[in-house]
Amino acid sequence: MKNIIILFIFLTPILVKGQSFFSLDSILVSSSKIDKKINETGRDITVITQEEIAKMPVQSFDELLRYITSVNLNARAGFGVQADIGMRGSTFSQVLILVDNIRLNDPLTAHFNNNLPVPLSEIAQIEIIRGPAAASFGSEAVGGVIHIKTKTYIDYNSKPDHISSAGSVGVGEHNLLVTDFSINGQQDRWKFSAGLKTSTSDGETFSNPNFTAGISEDSLYNTFFDLKTYTGALNYQINSAWNIYARAGLDKRNFNAKYFYTRSNYDESTEEITSLWSQLALKRKSGKHETELNAGYKSTDDLFIFNPLFTPNEHTTTRTILTLNHRYNPNKKISIAAGGQVENKVIESTDRGDHENVSAGFYSILSYKIIENLNSTTSLRLEYDDNFGIELLPQISASYKYKNYIFRTSFGKSIRAADFTERYISSQIPNLSPGRNIGNPDLEAERAYTTDIGVDWRPGKKIKASVTAFFRASDNLIDYTLTNSNQIENVSTLQENEEYFYTTNISSSNTSGVEIHIEKQILINHLTTLNLAGGYTFLETKTEEGVVSKYLANHPKHNANLILDFNSKYFNLSIANNYIFRDSEFAEAISSTVIKDYFITDIKLSATPFQKKVSIFVNCKNILDTEYQEILGARMPGRWWLAGISWNIQ
Repeated sequence: MKNIIILFIFLTPILVKGQSFFSLDSILVSSSKIDKKINETGRDITVITQEEIAKMPVQSFDELLRYITSVNLNARAGFGVQADIGMRGSTFSQVLILVDNIRLNDPLTAHFNNNLPVPLSEIAQIEIIRGPAAASFGSEAVGGVIHIKTKTYIDYNSKPDHISSAGSVGVGEHNLLVTDFSINGQQDRWKFSAGLKTSTSDGETFSNPNFTAGISEDSLYNTFFDLKTYTGALNYQINSAWNIYARAGLDKRNFNAKYFYTRSNYDESTEEITSLWSQLALKRKSGKHETELNAGYKSTDDLFIFNPLFTPNEHTTTRTILTLNHRYNPNKKISIAAGGQVENKVIESTDRGDHENVSAGFYSILSYKIIENLNSTTSLRLEYDDNFGIELLPQISASYKYKNYIFRTSFGKSIRAADFTERYISSQIPNLSPGRNIGNPDLEAERAYTTDIGVDWRPGKKIKASVTAFFRASDNLIDYTLTNSNQIENVSTLQENEEYFYTTNISSSNTSGVEIHIEKQILINHLTTLNLAGGYTFLETKTEEGVVSKYLANHPKHNANLILDFNSKYFNLSIANNYIFRDSEFAEAISSTVIKDYFITDIKLSATPFQKKVSIFVNCKNILDTEYQEILGARMPGRWWLAGISWNIQ
């Protein structure tokens, strides 16, 4: 087995990239509010298509992201229960998630940003935009943007009067049941879709450290989960110019959350989350002008039971957003966009109190082809937020194509204000037990300046490679630091001379990194291909005076992935490998360790005897049975088998 790992590490810099095979450079992406081809954006972008998602050995959105270069996951459980999403070494709060041009980030906590309101089978494509995009999309777009576009939102299948269905059903160990399917159709001017995703299991069983400490009466605990997502959408072409789109969804989650957020011996947590999601888009395209009005609403009810003996924490949050964007394309050289965004966030909470936050932004963007093969995009945004006042956010990127090479560079400023949890968590709980998180109402906003430079190489249709180096300088970064209660002056509910994870502004931080992507396709014969894809990311974060924080530097220093995808007429074999090297951690009180390096392999074998419309698959998660944690205390799943059927019927 060690030889396999060594071979993987050796091959990674030679053979790898993210998840996009060779035909995607011409796809239009929204790295700014102006749609452009990838090779003209000046940005490092990966596009993942529905066809690629279906082949991957994954059952959830976060599992998919694990194999994308520069994306770092800190999961607390498998199968989509909960994972923190970082990019380029950012914290999980510094990545903006969009669904059909509407912000998904939860105002309660970015821990919920992975709670995707659509099944994987309903997704047409995912755009991974590395680096800041605050000038176009506003706050939180520090490390990057992940934009999910559904089949009903974009022109995924333009065939008139059709109906199609895609999805899968699988069963596995520990009473696992996973379903993910959708129905899409078009009739005259109408397009519609409906989708369902479920993931339920009794979970694995582990010894309870709290029993050993003499605090809990239960000697064992299990990592159960029950996740359900429902969604539906309509799209109506009013006439040749006007189009209207609407989507609604419901996401319900109930799971064991033991040690998800604390290292306390009193932690026997469970959590129930219910999210309602709705959005509306009105588009008009006439000649050289395109206008899009987007409205979105999300409400989340969170019931967090830290310990059955304690009073539960209950939170209700809402996020309402309205955006307007207008594009003007006077000629082939120039594209102009301008627009605005208004957002309101509200929380009612038993442990955080009741609060409201209003923000607004106005921006303008100019995309200009300076000369043949030289493209530039310049953006400027004026952002207002109750937490930091008015801020000016510039962004510029450029790309130049020379023979088989594309040279690109970008620079941008980004900002992020503290969320409700960072400001107010546990502030209403009297005599708070040690080791828990405590908020800071006086936090300042984070600011970051990022620059990168890279080159893409396209020597042929079957191979491509790219290398990017970046540097991010950040001020006032927000994170939880282990602090003695005697040093916390703005909270009066703590026990004297005890240690808590207190949210603070770390004065500054510098993050640098290198990203390498390579893809290669090998044609074995006219029916058989082997695709090799993956990547390597190096990250280093330095803080002033070496301040020890909970999440800021909790990213891998080395992160490598390698995906082998073997396709024949009747069989498909996908092997996804991920190698992580990070700082180790240990908590004696809860007998938990984050090991410094580990290797994860997921495998999926599919047989397609029915003209590739219906497949039978066997999937093994973590086939090496690696024992690991990414958040100290939260045990990740060991080897886990499942099998089922999948389909894609037109």
